[in-house]
Amino acid sequence: MKLIKVLAVVAMAVSLVTMAQAEDKKPAAPKGEPGKCCAKATKEGKTCSHECCVKAAKEGKNCEKCGGKNS
Repeated sequence: MKLIKVLAVVAMAVSLVTMAQAEDKKPAAPKGEPGKCCAKATKEGKTCSHECCVKAAKEGKNCEKCGGKNS
């Protein structure tokens, strides 16, 4: 019975560490200058929800339509 409890605790600890590491792997901001809408959203602690900005972010770029610059 003790062995089962120990294994359960170890499994919980491993899962918590794994989740913490997954949260640390946020995508890096693209080089260059973000658009005004993206800069405003970042300042508020959010991500821009414009469709063009979301598409550009998936490609690792800044949205040039909204005034962003890529380098």
